[in-house]
Amino acid sequence: MEAVRLRARVGPDRQLTWLEPLPPLSEGEVEVILLYKAKQDSTVDRPLTDWPVLDGGRYLGGTVRREEIYDDAR
Repeated sequence: MEAVRLRARVGPDRQLTWLEPLPPLSEGEVEVILLYKAKQDSTVDRPLTDWPVLDGGRYLGGTVRREEIYDDAR
């Protein structure tokens, strides 16, 4: 397989439009991989001081078993 890098745009109708002409390609099946910038989650932009905090209570400095955290027995 060979690789060709092309630019395209996805419109509001979810149609892919090539922004540049396609180079001469041999006829046949191809594999297309789309790389795009996803919209960032708003929680990522929050400062660390605004993230939820758990009260360590009696476990500070000690050890915790899974059963104590999830209140279940395996």
